[in-house]
Amino acid sequence: MNIGIFGSSDPAETDAFEMARRLGEWIARDGHAVVTGACLGVPFEAVKGVKSQKGMSIGFTAVTSPEAHEKEMGTPLSHYDRLECIPKDYQYYDRLSVCKKYRNVSSLAFCDVALFISGRWGTLNEFSIAYDMGKVMGVLTGIGKFSSKAESLVRFFNKDSDARIIYRETPELLYEDIMRILHER
Repeated sequence: MNIGIFGSSDPAETDAFEMARRLGEWIARDGHAVVTGACLGVPFEAVKGVKSQKGMSIGFTAVTSPEAHEKEMGTPLSHYDRLECIPKDYQYYDRLSVCKKYRNVSSLAFCDVALFISGRWGTLNEFSIAYDMGKVMGVLTGIGKFSSKAESLVRFFNKDSDARIIYRETPELLYEDIMRILHER
């Protein structure tokens, strides 16, 4: 199973890093792959957790080559078992802001589950894509700007979706409940 971990790439949100690493470790121990946007911050910390357990990590980068990824995105290639790049023939390949959205749609389409830790605008974008795709989703609450508002945003917009969202305050409860839901399907 491919489990996406999405959240802030802001290096100042270190309180979310330990939680992301723990989730990455549990996912790897259970034999699942972690999917991220291949950026720093929460996603990279999740990848570190995966690699500490010799698990599989898949990164969706917003650039066209592994060389460009390492130079422009700042995360080492050695942490990814697979790196999905923007196609070189993509019309907007040279516009990073557009390519980040392309990456978000592609990475979420690839995921069976999407977990959200902390975050800001980019995480809100990933969350809305996952919601529109009807994904099983988990939000770690009480941490960061986005995660603390996600539930109220879903209620506010009141849009129909097949998405199933779990909100929990600890990574342990979030992961356990997501796994339970997946086994019920």
